Amino acid sequence: MGRYRQIVLSVAFLLGLASVAVGQYFGKNKVQYTYFHWQYIQTRHFDIYYTDGGKKLAEYVAQKAEEGYEHLSQDFRYELLDRITIIVYRSHNDFEQTNVDLSPPEESVGGFTEFFKNRVVIPYEGQWEQFRHVIQHELTHAVQMQMMYGTGVMSIVMGMTRLQLPLWFVEGIAEYESLGWDTDSDMFMRDATLNGYVPPIPYLNAFMAYKGGQSVWYYIAQRYGQEKIGEIQGKVKISRNVENGFRRAIGLSIEELSERWHKYLKKRYWPDIAGRDEPEDVAKKLTDHKKDGSFVNLSPVMNPRGDKVAFMSDKSGYFDVYLVSTIDGKLLGKVVSGQRSGSLEELHWLKGRNLSWSPDGKFLILSAKAGPKDELHVVDVAKKKIVNSYTFDLDGVYNPTWSPKGDKVVFSGMVKGQSDLYLLDLQSRKLTKLTDDVFSDIEPAWSPDGQWIAFAS
Repeated sequence: MGRYRQIVLSVAFLLGLASVAVGQYFGKNKVQYTYFHWQYIQTRHFDIYYTDGGKKLAEYVAQKAEEGYEHLSQDFRYELLDRITIIVYRSHNDFEQTNVDLSPPEESVGGFTEFFKNRVVIPYEGQWEQFRHVIQHELTHAVQMQMMYGTGVMSIVMGMTRLQLPLWFVEGIAEYESLGWDTDSDMFMRDATLNGYVPPIPYLNAFMAYKGGQSVWYYIAQRYGQEKIGEIQGKVKISRNVENGFRRAIGLSIEELSERWHKYLKKRYWPDIAGRDEPEDVAKKLTDHKKDGSFVNLSPVMNPRGDKVAFMSDKSGYFDVYLVSTIDGKLLGKVVSGQRSGSLEELHWLKGRNLSWSPDGKFLILSAKAGPKDELHVVDVAKKKIVNSYTFDLDGVYNPTWSPKGDKVVFSGMVKGQSDLYLLDLQSRKLTKLTDDVFSDIEPAWSPDGQWIAFAS
């Protein structure tokens, strides 16, 4: 979860789940289901390894990595001393079998950088822009680590004993270099500022190390100039001290920078208060993470009668599916226990909406990792048990949505680096491919009459 795991830096896409990720590694063994036949292509600066059916992904990585490195070399004022290896997996299911890192990557880990051997390891997860973001994020780690510590095991070990970079420094710059300043990051920092949970810079940890750190680097670029990004990196390297590096580059201590950054955030976001409605004034709160100990409650779907909502939560330390009453907010119990069995290894809680009700409100359908593949599971809500499962020859299955008539399900399926829509006949089990293009086709939704399907692409 974006932390040092011996020699690994990881990127994750989840709000504040560091402690959850740590807890879920306990007792989980890595299983390798597939023998991978590796091939590779080379560019000027990179060796890119891919498995069967993944050449298109490797070519995309080659293009984006070279473009990204050109940008990084200008910002950091640095030229690579050694080539970087990039290992590309066709799906997150394949990625979870990697032997580059000893720990099995959780669903929240979108990639990692192992810098003793100068390797970046990334999966394709169905969306090209997300893939580009991960490529650039991990490449930033690889370039920064080589710049700071050099190449070769002894050089890196000696360098790390002399200079330890804080998480906000490395994850923040990786987010800034891969995203600049984007609407999602702006949303997160607005919420953090208006609700008073932005800590001083030295205490930016967990997900705040990503988004808070990104905001710090954005502020530096806006206030002191983009050229200061590289100057700070260079001064930190020379002085072997983060504090001294900032003093030499911008004339401020970390404490002084933190104070100025906080003032900037308040000036930027506090005026929004006048135009805001408080959530409790316009809506009923159905979950409370402070009371139940959860970090995340997401993927809510209302049943056809409108009196219940099914949602995913990590309140037990695992991701499970619960029901809550829309009438009085009472928790109605757990429907699915995730991450405890081979058929429900991961519930794809980061893939947007991943639950759907049957038209009669008796069943839920969801996708989950089951061994090397994904499956669709039909769950009897009253009995709280899986009553049917569907397996496909696909690398990933996401966003299932039940048809208004109840006889079909549409979902986003991924194979060989391509995401398309698929239509499943529940009775005959016939699978029909609805789209066939290079674009990311996701989040399908039925029209009320069942004649049309809207989707994002």
